[in-house]
Amino acid sequence: MELKKGSRLKNRYEIINEIGKGGFGTTYKAIDHLVNRFVAIKCSESSLAHEAKVLKALENVPNISHLYDYFVSGKRHFLVMKLIQGKSLAKFRAECGGTISINVLKDMLPSALITLDQMHERGIVHRDISPGNFLVSEDNRLVLIDFGSATSTRENHLRSSLIFNHKGLEAPENNKLSEIGAWTDIYSLCVTIIFLLTGEGIPSPEDRLRYDAVPSMLTRLSLTSKMQNALMHGLSLDINKRYKSVQLFADEFYGKKAQSGSEFVAYSVHYHARTDIGGRPVNQDNFMVDKKYAYAGEDCEIKGYLDCEPDELHVVAVADGVASSNHGELASKAAIQAISHFIDNYRNEEGIHETLIEELLNQVNEKIIILGEKIGSTATTISLLLWKNDTYWIANIGDSPIYLVHDNHLEMLSEEHTVAREKINGGKSVLPKEFHTLTRYLGKKKIAGSEMAYIKAGSISKGDIFLVCSDGLKGVASEEEIKRYLKKDGDKAIAAFYKRAHKSAHMDNCTAVILKF
Repeated sequence: MELKKGSRLKNRYEIINEIGKGGFGTTYKAIDHLVNRFVAIKCSESSLAHEAKVLKALENVPNISHLYDYFVSGKRHFLVMKLIQGKSLAKFRAECGGTISINVLKDMLPSALITLDQMHERGIVHRDISPGNFLVSEDNRLVLIDFGSATSTRENHLRSSLIFNHKGLEAPENNKLSEIGAWTDIYSLCVTIIFLLTGEGIPSPEDRLRYDAVPSMLTRLSLTSKMQNALMHGLSLDINKRYKSVQLFADEFYGKKAQSGSEFVAYSVHYHARTDIGGRPVNQDNFMVDKKYAYAGEDCEIKGYLDCEPDELHVVAVADGVASSNHGELASKAAIQAISHFIDNYRNEEGIHETLIEELLNQVNEKIIILGEKIGSTATTISLLLWKNDTYWIANIGDSPIYLVHDNHLEMLSEEHTVAREKINGGKSVLPKEFHTLTRYLGKKKIAGSEMAYIKAGSISKGDIFLVCSDGLKGVASEEEIKRYLKKDGDKAIAAFYKRAHKSAHMDNCTAVILKF
């Protein structure tokens, strides 16, 4: 039974329109009047309890439609999830003429790879990877949906024998739970990649045993030998010969080696990023770790390595929507999207200099002003860390700080653009509220973004640690604590920050990106 436009669920969710149908139910766009946000609601006459449990277990994994609520009304089950602004991958492929070029796919694919890798780290296998189960977000990320047949290889309460096959896309072992693993999703992902590039599926496992036509299919495409090898390796009919992790597939597909001294990589950077809504009704922070890991509007945690090739530009950004403006979360999201487009255009630019960064900030400021004309005056702060080879640049407008630990010394690289800082510099007394009263922010009219920005350059050394964070984190830890936390090994650094932040009775939106070179 379909839900009609205007109907209400739990006296809270108002249905707007249908946005899709799948094997596990119909999905609608709705508005949640309690917190004034758009949501996606999946409705089914079959139980969605298992899918709700899986989504709950994946709450810190990026690029999925995260769970807000699950309830049963009458004979129908409802999942309330984050609404992804974008389009189906099938529609995107059709708009590209039926196939997607390898260059476009290479830019989109990392978001799916990081999602699958983090899912598999948690022991969860999707088992239904297909073009129909990806959405393309507004910033060209692939967002994974439909977890109805997902199963855990570790947790009994997350195990499921339910199968919903997309014929020709599923791995040979898909029905044998004892053989399911990361390699199962990798097989289906490789089939999906070939389908997107060619518009054709691959032969069945039975047909491939008689004659494998996949190698000849790949030779007709504009793929490097490493890409062809990666796809063939991922499509092995023998699970023992397939990749055991998505990261291994990604390394070969992209032709990168993480080992020191490799011909492909100058050095690696370990990143760990997290954002938390704190005690606020909405998370107005947004962040980006390179273009691959853009994020918008929800609590999450991501981590991994960036392989920094010679002469390749990398960017980390944290934007904090100004609470006193209209929909600061939209302003911060727009700023991150603009920076993502900048990376598209300048990642391999021969020279990066202050003039180019100033132009970026001018463009972003103009974009926020135009957005404000549509939704009412809105604003955001921005803090950027860019690096290429052994040089870094930082730029900030507002009060979200950037720190560097070098040779056991902590330095705050950015400037604070607040009334309090101006008064302190002038030797005047300061009121508590003035520490959070901004003098500069993106979205300010009659002044260029570059004229408000503080920009600084420096050299990177092995062992340097950078922290780019929103002011919600700076406010809960002293500089001595910040240095001590940053020097902790592995995941302990970010955990220490948030353990400290959660002790605050009035915890603000809190975002931190830690990079260790």
